[in-house]
Amino acid sequence: MKNGLVLINSSSSMIFIPGNSVRFIWANSSATDLQINYEGEDKTEGSANVTVTSGKMDEVIKELSRILSETTGVFTVADDENSIYMPNVTAVTGITVSA
Repeated sequence: MKNGLVLINSSSSMIFIPGNSVRFIWANSSATDLQINYEGEDKTEGSANVTVTSGKMDEVIKELSRILSETTGVFTVADDENSIYMPNVTAVTGITVSA
């Protein structure tokens, strides 16, 4: 593992996604909901959803792609507990853990 993403929804709902587990990043038609899908150790799919500032989806997807392909380290995408967000991300809206 060379990098990974951290998302914290609450003190009891958080996830670290190893970069090599990310399978795809999907944005809905409203262009404010972003979903990061990953493969768990048991080969099932999990996801983390975040809200993106309107009109900034392409910038967020490009930055996540850059982080996953060009960097090493742990990166906070969104931390609702401590109000820490990557640029143009405003909240974690859900985490579905691969069981």
